[in-house]
Amino acid sequence: MKTFAKLQRKPLSEMVAGEIEESIIIGSFAVGSQLPSEQQLADQFGVSRNVVREAFKFLKERGLIEIMNGSGAYVKHPSHAPTSDALGRYIRMLGAHDSISDLYEARRILEGWNARLAAERADRYDLEFLSDCLQRMEEHAGSIEKWSEADLDFHLGVAKATHNAFLELLLEPLVDQLRGVIAEGYIVPGAVERGLQAHQNLLQLIRDHNVEGAYLAIIEHLSDSERRIEVNHHDGNMI
Repeated sequence: MKTFAKLQRKPLSEMVAGEIEESIIIGSFAVGSQLPSEQQLADQFGVSRNVVREAFKFLKERGLIEIMNGSGAYVKHPSHAPTSDALGRYIRMLGAHDSISDLYEARRILEGWNARLAAERADRYDLEFLSDCLQRMEEHAGSIEKWSEADLDFHLGVAKATHNAFLELLLEPLVDQLRGVIAEGYIVPGAVERGLQAHQNLLQLIRDHNVEGAYLAIIEHLSDSERRIEVNHHDGNMI
């Protein structure tokens, strides 16, 4: 005779959070807009304010809202941070965080095609953004933190210039891993000059709509970066 497992009821706060989350996702509440107050939501859902307060905590943890003391809860712009954090933990659990070759292999596959499509599709706003990233790299060549951020923004900008939301989303969760290797490559003698030249070359090829040239340029840049980091590891220099 078949038996059934007991049904598990979700806490009211999770159910409320789920309803609000769905409303945010479908656009009922725009990015930057304020959610109804705790009391208003409590009245609408027929629950206590404490339940709504707990629901807000769930939504904040998911990166969907920010809570301003004395003002209320506001819908946040979507962020890759929660996904990146979760992916980082998963990578560490698998023991893959030390595999530089695997990371660069994935980067060549993904960023190679990003460069191709960016050369086909980049508009003037994309080119202005990438140019701004290069300017920041030049200005902050002496700062590992600011250089790394500008370098990372450039690679994300190339992904955005594909005008394919999926390709941009695929790169964003790797941000923490990319930031690490960019910063590590920075400390290798001559890396800043070579990196800046490689980015300048890639931007020009994207401007010229040179699809194959852009692809080859990013592949060579990533291969050069990988070689420098491997030498750095071999010499025992770690950041």
